[in-house]
Formats: sequence, structure tokens, C-alpha cells
Amino acid sequence: MIINNMVNVYEIHRYTGDDFQYVVARTNKYAEEKIRKDVERMNAMLSDELKAQGIRYVFAIGSSPTEMIKHQASKRERKQSSV
Repeated sequence: MIINNMVNVYEIHRYTGDDFQYVVARTNKYAEEKIRKDVERMNAMLSDELKAQGIRYVFAIGSSPTEMIKHQASKRERKQSSV
């Protein structure tokens, strides 16, 4: 029997127009609905000037949990090297 241990990883992406800029946040700790609401709030907080530039935040289902582990490890390494 195969047990599916996949955990959804949710991301918030920043776009300028149709161009992807970067991943703002990545988590597997919160429910999808909470992250979607966070994205709505972030977009609502954008100034008219930023909206006119085409900046927006988008909900996305992210990479595999393995990718998330790699991301966390590299984040830890960056933090340690800056100390």
C-alpha cells in the first residue's frame, strides 16, 4: 500500500503585469483559505500608484515539500553566513 505524504505548499507570488517577479512567501503551516485571504488583503493594501504599475500578488500552489525543505535550508545558511 502506498501512503501519500504530500503536503500542499502554498505560495504568494508578486507580479508586475504578467511578469513573475519573485516568491513573497511560502508555507505549509496554514490552510489554503487563509493564504488566499492574505493575498486578497495584500492586494487591497496596494497604493493606487503600485496598482497603476501593474503590481499584484497571486496565490499559487507551490513546489513539492522537498523544495520547501531546500528553501528553508538555504534560508538558514544565508542567515548563519550573515552573522
